[in-house]
Amino acid sequence: MYFYEDFLATYDAALRKRTGSYYTPTPVVDAMARLVHEVLASRFNGPHGFGSPKVVVADPAAGTGTFLLGVLRCIAQAVSARDGEGAVPAAIETAVRRLIGFEIQLGPFAVAQLRLVAEVAELTGSVPTEPLRLFVTDTLANPWLEQEKLGQLYEPIAESRRRANEIKRDAPITVVIGNPPYKEKAKGLGGWVEAGGENHTAPLTAWIPPADWGVGAHVKHLRNLYVYFWRWATWKVFEAHEDSTQGIVCFITVAGVLNGPGFARMRDALRRQCDEIWVIDASPEGHQPEVATRIFEGVQQPVCIVLASRSPSTRSDEPAPVRYASLPAGHRSAKFVALQQLPLEGAMWQACSGEWRAPFLRASSGEWSAFPSLDSLFVWNGSGVMPGRTWVIAPDRETLKARWEALVRAPAERKAMLFHPHLRNGEPGDRHVDKRVTKGLTGHEFRPISVARDKGEVITPIPYGYRSFDRQWLIPDPRVINQPNPTIWAKHSRRQIYIAALHRTAPSAGPAITGTSLIPDLDHYKGSFGGRIFPLCGDASAASSNIAPAVLAQLSERWGRDVAADDVFAYVVGIAASPAYTQRFAEDLKQPGLRIPLTADAERFDAVVAIGRRVVWLHTYGERFVDAAAGRPPGPPRIQSGDRPELPREGAISTAVGDLPDSMTYDPATRRLTIGNGFVDHVAPEVWLYEVSGKQVLRQWFSYRQRNRERPLIGDRRPPSPLGDIQPDRWLPEYTADLLDLLHVLTGLVELEPEQARLLEAVVSGPLIPADDLTSGHRAARSPTRSTDPAQGALFGDE
Repeated sequence: MYFYEDFLATYDAALRKRTGSYYTPTPVVDAMARLVHEVLASRFNGPHGFGSPKVVVADPAAGTGTFLLGVLRCIAQAVSARDGEGAVPAAIETAVRRLIGFEIQLGPFAVAQLRLVAEVAELTGSVPTEPLRLFVTDTLANPWLEQEKLGQLYEPIAESRRRANEIKRDAPITVVIGNPPYKEKAKGLGGWVEAGGENHTAPLTAWIPPADWGVGAHVKHLRNLYVYFWRWATWKVFEAHEDSTQGIVCFITVAGVLNGPGFARMRDALRRQCDEIWVIDASPEGHQPEVATRIFEGVQQPVCIVLASRSPSTRSDEPAPVRYASLPAGHRSAKFVALQQLPLEGAMWQACSGEWRAPFLRASSGEWSAFPSLDSLFVWNGSGVMPGRTWVIAPDRETLKARWEALVRAPAERKAMLFHPHLRNGEPGDRHVDKRVTKGLTGHEFRPISVARDKGEVITPIPYGYRSFDRQWLIPDPRVINQPNPTIWAKHSRRQIYIAALHRTAPSAGPAITGTSLIPDLDHYKGSFGGRIFPLCGDASAASSNIAPAVLAQLSERWGRDVAADDVFAYVVGIAASPAYTQRFAEDLKQPGLRIPLTADAERFDAVVAIGRRVVWLHTYGERFVDAAAGRPPGPPRIQSGDRPELPREGAISTAVGDLPDSMTYDPATRRLTIGNGFVDHVAPEVWLYEVSGKQVLRQWFSYRQRNRERPLIGDRRPPSPLGDIQPDRWLPEYTADLLDLLHVLTGLVELEPEQARLLEAVVSGPLIPADDLTSGHRAARSPTRSTDPAQGALFGDE
């Protein structure tokens, strides 16, 4: 009965990829069905659960019918246990009439028909006497819209759609259960749910947060197929029929709904429409876990099960309690066992916040909840630069010049393809070869003509904070950058410093934050999942600080001295830019959002600031927090110990034409790092393994400079522009210099880790300033940007 899903996964792989369909493992289906059955039996005034004649069940993305089969199995088991096996056939015969399945793909639909007929025959001894309520239809389509004529050959499909629309429009449904398809960037694919129709407002509108919630940048994440199905299900069960006072939606989906800022109004709505919500975290390992740990092998994102229940006693002015449980980390087989044993009540369920918009995650408690959030320490944070095309970035500037020249000299009919325009519904979007912009980027040349008409040289490339510890080059031209985020450019100067941190997801290993003195990329922190950028300075002149005035006021008042913005900045880095931080707070970091333990002890504060300054100096390659007297001279850091990384004469990496390495290896016995035909000695194992939340820094750095620089295509993303194939025909001397700089930076950071860990433990175990004390009620701080302590030296390396 179950080989069909494996068959379709291979036979119809392309269609499955386009539609975002992933077949759900049977143990997961059975557990979800059991939990819903228990809620029906215990909360809805009837012991029969799915077997109640009033319960109508629908799967809006039925696939091969796995969830409907799970419901039938659940009914059979419950009836057999209660009344004996002889009562099962009659119960199944009546239940089949109350099962509804919508499926848009013909292949899975046909298999669902076959499987359900076979299951009914096995449980009752005969095939169903009435047609199954399975329909070939688009669940998201407008149910009030008359179907167009498809011709005699396709009349059965047209009739199926008409009958499905009648159900979607008129028939109450008690339970919606299933696994909705996942497809990001699905704007325009949500049908009536997204766009609405005549006399009917788009249901999705009710989930779009208002502007004053301040999460507009994250609303784009609602444009996903699984969100459209969530919205359809809640509309159908909780809103479409005024006389329906009870119902359940139970989905296994990507976990972004649990804490994503863009989903705040969705969470608010569910808390108002329901009186109980259960959340099961099925991916405690976080993003991109090992394949063996994933519920769906092909899905890298964390997934969760959400069961939202509404009873007649629901009150919209009281937020529904949300309970949270996590499956054990490890192999998926262990998760299946845990799901099968998970009860509806018990100590494993933890309470989530009762705030209307709060994440569907366990509420912070203990010391962690009292720490101020990273966001609260800064006035402003925002996204880094989102280029939208890879050819505008390179590890050397000459490559960018060559790519630009190839673009502007290309025939007109080829330029658009080389430019690689951002597409919306198949048409060029924000940036394309004929696009003209009205403003340039602060501090850089502005050209008012389109790229198609431009015959000049490339706008001078600039150093770019592409990834943590990977400084590359960028063309600072708003015509070729999808989202340059002008605020970052307006605040940038040789005096600016940035912290990069994850936002929607949590760090898993290595430093929780990283720093850079360069304009940072959206994915600067680890190369994926975006994040937020926190500048030190409030403007390019460094006349104002970006540290929250209340923080500076609290510390200055407490210790009777001026505490400068750069002191607080260095303190944050000293605390969080260390593997000790992610290890110490691993459990707390399962819920995204960094918090900073803020010491109330002035001496400890100063000790953390001192080490934080050195960390910033290392992260910025000796460009910020320069103080030669304190061992932080200007320029790329060099470790002075005898066991520092060294390139011997015989280890020189060849720069001859054609010598572009394809491999980087490490031998821990000799502590040698080998790059092609060259090598570097005295590289510590900790340096080789240094990672930023799963990204091994040296491997990631080399992947952008090796001969084969192709990146795997994820999902349905387009192949990059051929301009990206333009690269040096040899290993460049500057690559070697950059590698040595990187090795010294990482060596210096590894040497600081024990002291950072000791200081962190001392801070956490000592007196702390709780977040509630950092209020705007304190006197306004002078907010000096640079330290007033002459012993700490100049803030910036250019002074």
